[in-house]
Amino acid sequence: MTRRSLPIALQFFLAATLLSAMACKGNEKIADIRALPDLNEQARPYVTIAHTQVRAGPGPQYRVLADIPRDARLTAVGRDSEWILIVSKKGNAPGFVPMTSVRPGDGTAPNVTRAETKSPNKYQTVADTALRSGPGLQYPVLTDLTKGTKINVVDKESGWLRVESRQEGRKPGYVDASYARPTEMP
Repeated sequence: MTRRSLPIALQFFLAATLLSAMACKGNEKIADIRALPDLNEQARPYVTIAHTQVRAGPGPQYRVLADIPRDARLTAVGRDSEWILIVSKKGNAPGFVPMTSVRPGDGTAPNVTRAETKSPNKYQTVADTALRSGPGLQYPVLTDLTKGTKINVVDKESGWLRVESRQEGRKPGYVDASYARPTEMP
């Protein structure tokens, strides 16, 4: 079993924060927790301008943690060279995205767009993918969809398509928008 470690930049950030907090207290052996900086005050909203990947460290050599679609809202708390450190409000691991793939966001409105029509939009999967219980990789997989599966999309949310269930009374599921395309209208 391999041991997972924090990215070097994140280790440095945490160590520097802890050392600065301890230095502020003089000779005390234990730093007062209230002296640590509040990351919420340092958080800045960003929006992706292209499909991008979250990496474990600040560079393309680090492993990919997640894929993020275009127009996704991100919360940045730091920077390492040309990479920004983002944190998740849903409990996902922090990671880095290149600065070239984001722009500053206003942080005012959630990234939710409603379908233009009341009837479902016809889509088709372009690759094998998972139907999840919510709009994100952290949600459980309900079922696997094969390439070419026709789906009825009733809403779009943060790069995810809300899919209507074909069975009466079942809750909808979610598909990553990059794995489905609208079908031709008859």
